Amino acid sequence: MRTELRLTLALALALVLQLLPWTQLTRHHGALYAAALTIGVILATGWVLRRLRAPAPAIVVAQGVVWVTACVVSVWRLHGPAQVEASALLTLPAQGVTFIHDSSAPLFPHPGATLLLVAVVGLLALIADAVAITGDRPGWAILPLVTLHLVMALGLATPTLFGEFVLLAVGIVLVLVAANTRGADDLASRAVTWLTAGALTAATVGLTFVAAGFVPPFEPRAAQAPLQMNDPTLDLKRNLVQGSDEIILRYRTDSPGGTYLKLASLPAFTAEGFGLADVRVATGRLPNPPGSPRGVPRSTSVEIGEFSSEWLPVPYAPTSFEAPGEWGFALDTLDVMAMAGPDRANATLGIGYVVESLEVAPDPATLASATSDGGPARDLTTALPTNLPQPLRALAHEITQDAPTAGAKAMALEAYLRSDRFTYSTAPTTGVGDGLATIEDFLFGSRTGYCEQFAGAMAILAREVGIPTRMAVGFVPGTEENGTWGVSARDLHTWPELWLDDHGWVAFEPTPARGEAAGANTTPTTEEEVPAPATAAAPTPEPEPETPSPTPEPDAAAPAPTGSPSWLGWLALALVVVAAGVAAYWAPRLLRARRRTARLAGGVDPRTTTLAAWEEVRETVGDVRAAWPEGSPRFAAERLVPSLGDDAAAAQALRTLAAATERALFDRAENYAGQGSWHDEVTAITAALEAEAAEQRSRTGARRAVREEG
Repeated sequence: MRTELRLTLALALALVLQLLPWTQLTRHHGALYAAALTIGVILATGWVLRRLRAPAPAIVVAQGVVWVTACVVSVWRLHGPAQVEASALLTLPAQGVTFIHDSSAPLFPHPGATLLLVAVVGLLALIADAVAITGDRPGWAILPLVTLHLVMALGLATPTLFGEFVLLAVGIVLVLVAANTRGADDLASRAVTWLTAGALTAATVGLTFVAAGFVPPFEPRAAQAPLQMNDPTLDLKRNLVQGSDEIILRYRTDSPGGTYLKLASLPAFTAEGFGLADVRVATGRLPNPPGSPRGVPRSTSVEIGEFSSEWLPVPYAPTSFEAPGEWGFALDTLDVMAMAGPDRANATLGIGYVVESLEVAPDPATLASATSDGGPARDLTTALPTNLPQPLRALAHEITQDAPTAGAKAMALEAYLRSDRFTYSTAPTTGVGDGLATIEDFLFGSRTGYCEQFAGAMAILAREVGIPTRMAVGFVPGTEENGTWGVSARDLHTWPELWLDDHGWVAFEPTPARGEAAGANTTPTTEEEVPAPATAAAPTPEPEPETPSPTPEPDAAAPAPTGSPSWLGWLALALVVVAAGVAAYWAPRLLRARRRTARLAGGVDPRTTTLAAWEEVRETVGDVRAAWPEGSPRFAAERLVPSLGDDAAAAQALRTLAAATERALFDRAENYAGQGSWHDEVTAITAALEAEAAEQRSRTGARRAVREEG
């Protein structure tokens, strides 16, 4: 098999291998298939044109045309002909960038995202082919491979799996093997090639394994039992009514006015109210907040006393945390939860930890212009029961009829609920919780309730006008003293989070006496009203019966401590890339030097020695990027003499070796009596070939400079 074909096949396989982990980035597998097909078509185009002896510029231009065509055809096939009309096609790249920026992995199908994916992958395939085959620098093919790998790793913003490192290592080794078996027809040379490739693979995989020890795990283990999480709202009303004023946790933060500490998100809604949903649970480095919003980095240190929970109170959106024990997080909501242990329900008891977070608090003017066209799991977070009361639907549209944007609608709903139409009270009403019957009575009957009714009403009304919502359960900021904030059981609270484009999940505060709107760049007052406990005459509502909660499916086994230094993992990744780059640069040279030494070492069989020397001359011609002429050795030698420049000694050595090679090929083996070593002759020929090639490059550069000056 020719070297060019080997390299083409190796590049195709290596590039496609790097696409396998991209299934974590997008759910649109059709786009990945289109990208893989684009790789094959671009590389096949290059191979066919080189067989037809097309010049290098023409090959690159043709591959560029194929690349653009593949991008357009992929969008047309996957998203319909309307998307490739001139007016629509020109806007797709910008739409794709916006969609990717506002979305969380894995991405749903989108024509702009498909165009960008196929375009990026196709461009890297074109570059790989140009540098490795057209440019005859196969070692440089590592750069497109690493780029394709890092686009996934950085785009997903989660720790890279060990298996993904291995795919990268295998891809690199495939290219090296294909590039360095050229001319290795004898068994010894092939053995050296494969042993070197095996050693490179083992070294790369071994270094990857060491690096993986510093990177927090993310890979799922099917053997682990699903996590059964308790609904954090079950104790909400009881703590508001019966809870003690005794401080259960303290924290310090650089966020002015304190911070809301969130326990869990409730995105699912039925007629019975909001609840947990099945989520993907991971461990290790936290991903970017959904929507990649812009915000202010904050740091919060927490000390928990007598508070037992399997949910870790953290500010939203957490970007990293260091807590004792085994903790994971929901990829869709970033809620932090205990992962393992017989006493998981008491995981928070008496622990201290530090949380880094991103505070997203857009000002009112920014909120008023915000849209809400995106959002992860939109089908879940906008769902409403079919039996939603008509008066409730009408009220949502009446309140927001003058609001032109989603952000303005959210602010109108919040202002309506915070008006004097409603009264905050923990005293029993006709219902508890945030079910439809309770919310309907709250809005049109009693107009009295506590945080669940206020937050639930806003979340339902917002869904009716098309804004994704979820409920958050946690703690209000509490009371500050000398820079330390104290939180009691009565500070347990619930509030709505609404999805706004460019801002992600934004917290709102429709409950009176709980501070200003959480999403309006204001902070809760430290003099907020503490709900009074129910009087003795008032009966205490019975807690809602515990019902089995949805089961989050774990995406990872019990982790190493989440506080593992993430910079060590990235340092290890950098070392892997550097080692692979060094291997890509030096491995071809080492293999080439090994073959040359073996061929010129001499031996007892003059015929074998002569043929090996001629093969070395053939490969040296390829090294200097000269074409090997057709014909028998003597005819080939005469055509190669001009490539030796004015070196008469080298020309004579080439003619002598060519004549000896013909005798070795066509004479009977027992009649051949050639010399036992051709080291000096081949060395002279090699020096002349390299000198003339360098002179040719110099003359070409000079002519180019003259043309540019002219």
